[in-house]
Amino acid sequence: MSDNGNGDSVGGELRAILAALDLHLQRDWTDTSSTQLHAELVALEQAQRRIRATQARVMAAARESGTARQMGFVNDRQMLTGGLGLAPGEARGRLDDAGIADSARMRASGAGTVSAGQLRIIGKALAALSDECDDEVRDRLEQQLLEAAEKSTTRQLQEHAHQLLDTLDPGRTERGAEERARRRSVSCGGQGLDLMASASMTMDPQLAALMREVHARWGQPGRLWPDADAPDTRTDGQRMHDAMVHALHLALSADARKTGAPAAIVVRMDLDQLTTLAGCGQTDGGIRVPVPQALAMARGNHWFLALCDQELDLRLYRSRRTASRYQRLALFAAYGGCTHPDCDQDARHCEAHHSGSPWSAGGLTNIDQLALASGDCHAMIHDTGWSTIPDRTAPQGVRWIPPAGTPRAADPPPAKAGPPPLTSLEAPILPFGLLRDLDHAIHARLRAAGIVEEAA
Repeated sequence: MSDNGNGDSVGGELRAILAALDLHLQRDWTDTSSTQLHAELVALEQAQRRIRATQARVMAAARESGTARQMGFVNDRQMLTGGLGLAPGEARGRLDDAGIADSARMRASGAGTVSAGQLRIIGKALAALSDECDDEVRDRLEQQLLEAAEKSTTRQLQEHAHQLLDTLDPGRTERGAEERARRRSVSCGGQGLDLMASASMTMDPQLAALMREVHARWGQPGRLWPDADAPDTRTDGQRMHDAMVHALHLALSADARKTGAPAAIVVRMDLDQLTTLAGCGQTDGGIRVPVPQALAMARGNHWFLALCDQELDLRLYRSRRTASRYQRLALFAAYGGCTHPDCDQDARHCEAHHSGSPWSAGGLTNIDQLALASGDCHAMIHDTGWSTIPDRTAPQGVRWIPPAGTPRAADPPPAKAGPPPLTSLEAPILPFGLLRDLDHAIHARLRAAGIVEEAA
């Protein structure tokens, strides 16, 4: 790791460690004995445990001193994801470690006596304690698990944790509704390169019962299987996946007067994708969906296309401060998500930002003066001195200017990766128009290319 061009070098201890690692990376292990290889693996595991502990202490100090903002980042998370290139899950882990940097279990990691898996089990055991348990009970549980970890596998440690929890907190299996509500959680991770995403759920008894019912109704062999004459070859997990898709479709297609809002999944794609049925569209929630699947999802719904043939209510001048629904659709079509180079927030969690003159300074709510910005990035403009300028030559359509006097002012964030802006007939770039007739748009495109003749 370098000094990042800021003139601040790392400590001498780390320089020596990095130099030793460089030498270690160059070693040839071809003729090394099994005994030596095992010793190397043990030593590397010890190093990783110690690095995790000291990394937690450094991260805690950085959070305490506000290092992220001083270095020109939105927050600690963006300093890790945008500045260090960590995945969101990795960044959350680093920040969680910083929160327990001075705990007994992190000190045990620094001593090399507990593994990452054992730390995770101890953390979950402490989280499983009732809020009514005092610090003395928590400290005793942590110490008992640390002592057991030195001579236990992760599976054995987890079983021991169950036993200790039953002793220290016998009423934990009879938590009240308030405690269960606090612990409930459903999260969906980002998509991988194969377009698949992973989800994590901590279900309360009600959701667990509903999931069992969904499985019983639509997850059994033969249910939701398109060919009644062919055997159902899906696994149980695949059938449950299809059952959940079916259940969510039914829920989202319910009467809006009963549910409060109709389903509104917006998918961004261009005419080439529509006419060739190739590639992926992008939802306003940041999910990439293959075009044929997106069209199947949209069957029976009303189409809106953002094209460059005309403008429709996209220049509101000073008649309103906030962007209209059509303007938000057009902004999503143009940008896909937050326009800040370091931010990867999807459009659904972004706000329409006056990228030229602020509204308070006479800015206009016109489509060519608006851009998408996440809540954190929007706050940077008002809180830390960042500014924006519309720039149609940038892939993200907006140039973000760091505040003067910060390290990022001398080294501003590069533009987001991507091709240069396409021509007006190849992509939904300003000026926008919203057409409601898909067939008309496709035929107009074909006529312009000379593929079909003008109608008589």
